[in-house]
Amino acid sequence: MMAHNKTFLTIAAVLALSACTDKNPAAPTLTIKVTPPADYSVDETVHLVGSFNDWALEGDKAYPLRADKGELSATIPVTEKNVFFTLVKNKDWQLMPANEMAKSQCIYLYQATGSDAEMAVHIPLWTGDKPLKTAEPSLSGSIIQHKDFTLPQFARSSDIYVYLPKSYQHNTHKTYPVLYMLDGQNIFNAHSAHSDEWRIDELLEDLTTAGTLDEMIVVAVPNSAQRWVEYNPWDFKDRDGKARQGQGELTIRSIKDTLKPFIDSSYRTNPQPASTGLAGSSLGGLMAIYAALAHSDTFGFTAAFSPALAIENMDGKNVLFEAIKHHQTIGNSKIYFDIGQMEYGNYEQIEQLNSLLLKQGFNPENLKLVKDDVGRHCEVDWSRRFPAALEWLQAGI
Repeated sequence: MMAHNKTFLTIAAVLALSACTDKNPAAPTLTIKVTPPADYSVDETVHLVGSFNDWALEGDKAYPLRADKGELSATIPVTEKNVFFTLVKNKDWQLMPANEMAKSQCIYLYQATGSDAEMAVHIPLWTGDKPLKTAEPSLSGSIIQHKDFTLPQFARSSDIYVYLPKSYQHNTHKTYPVLYMLDGQNIFNAHSAHSDEWRIDELLEDLTTAGTLDEMIVVAVPNSAQRWVEYNPWDFKDRDGKARQGQGELTIRSIKDTLKPFIDSSYRTNPQPASTGLAGSSLGGLMAIYAALAHSDTFGFTAAFSPALAIENMDGKNVLFEAIKHHQTIGNSKIYFDIGQMEYGNYEQIEQLNSLLLKQGFNPENLKLVKDDVGRHCEVDWSRRFPAALEWLQAGI
């Protein structure tokens, strides 16, 4: 009888637990309502991809949008604090949301509220479409263009833009530190930017006026159509699995041996390494770290925004990590580097980079690692992190 009672009590406990479980609320949902371009056809497919489904376009995790009266929608469960997502047309990663100027847009971010929600997304165009209008120039402050500046290292020329601080014209005895920025077409001008611009000119105008940042000269150095090669310092395996010879050293040499002497002779600069910096994002961030490793005699401070951390050599080894392991000399460059959590799914690689630099002998006081839980791989977020990065780098200049 006692055993029977124990069995009954066990069954009752299981049933009670099941009843409690049934009463637990389901995960909140997010309904994303998309207004597609005006020429949208029902023959086109549009998929919602993001952190919620491992960015899958195929299989059980795929989220094709449903069409209803000219609007597309999908409802997803929200199980994470920050949901990152974008849209893909016809399952082609080259066809993603663009603005009216046909410039690619940053990945969308939804921050959970704990309850069901809706989010409206308007897509004027897809990347590759013909622009509906032309982006207007958006230069602020004093910016000088040096058109067709010759870079003998690449046997070509490039348009160089130089931002001068507000005090430059009237404080004629003052010299200024210089920051060289890669992917220069994206730095100052919405008209030339591939996607969004960094708005470095507007930021410096506002922040130096407020006294938050010290004044400096910024030189925007655009990339060429061969960016993938020119911004790789080491030989690497390309996306097709083929061996490629990196020309990153030539890129640094073009700045160090040709552009910097011109800037130093044309403007009132402080040419010393401690007052000379290099900044870049993605592959440009990889270049910034390379400059700190191999050219600390020129670049005393560098900023690597979302550096490319997945480039491998033909042996399948990370080119940056291998270079750090085998680097013989450690300079005194200050290195700022950051990453958004969603870019690689976690912070493991950026933490490995930090550990390798410390193990190789870098002074911990010269390293600044920033982890951005809501950071995305785009100019909007790099621009947002720029002021704090520069403030840290300027300390001691």
